[in-house]
Amino acid sequence: MAQPDDRYFVTALARGMQILEAFSDERQQLSLTEAAARAGLEKSTAFRFIYTLEQLGYLERDPDTRLYRPSLKLLRLGLAALDGLEMVQVAQPLLKALSAHCGETTNMSVRDGPEIVYVARIKTQRILNVGLEIGSRLPVWCTSMGKAQLMDLSPAELRALLGEGPFPGSGPNAAADLQALLVDLEGVRRRGYAVNDEELAAGVRSVAAPVRDRGGAIVAAINISVPSARVSRQELDTRLAPMVRETASRISEALGAQLLPARR
Repeated sequence: MAQPDDRYFVTALARGMQILEAFSDERQQLSLTEAAARAGLEKSTAFRFIYTLEQLGYLERDPDTRLYRPSLKLLRLGLAALDGLEMVQVAQPLLKALSAHCGETTNMSVRDGPEIVYVARIKTQRILNVGLEIGSRLPVWCTSMGKAQLMDLSPAELRALLGEGPFPGSGPNAAADLQALLVDLEGVRRRGYAVNDEELAAGVRSVAAPVRDRGGAIVAAINISVPSARVSRQELDTRLAPMVRETASRISEALGAQLLPARR
């Protein structure tokens, strides 16, 4: 690189970039001491730049570990330092915020053929009588996250994936066969979100929205899961669905998706 012209070179900006470049695929979270050492700066100097970047929204600090990491705002700028962030790492803080906002359990899953696989789960202290953990698998046709990840598939693709049915027994309101699922998915596409109204199991409701990548493909889904005794179907649609759609949109945008304004 050519030597910079000192008349135009902004040293403070250069040092701020040194801080950002300290983060890498291998080290996506750093302490203040580690960031200063990797940037080649004194700790007091590094602190001022990290503080400024945090206030501007380009870095954030995990309140539990006290480690700094690049934020979603920085991810949207497409900086190379963030290329290694995995989808779950991108989604985790937003799922935590969603759970804190609504007071309910939030989840993220990816689709593996006719099943969804849980990849993130933020539990609350409220009891929800469903034994699910990271790695748990459930059918796509009777789960909100499953249906949210089926919404772009054609009837022919769905038939190849699931067959005509009848589908194995699950909750009392689950689609019994492909024709019933196709009718349900028409509503999912129209609303932009999917609902599980005691379809997986009696006593459980959830609402989900898809997560898209930079090419617009559905790569995951997130949901809010609630006991049906405490949250009505109407509340699921009016209060929780907008929250889950907004969070799914934010995750998608962080992954590079260009989303159209939500239809009302």
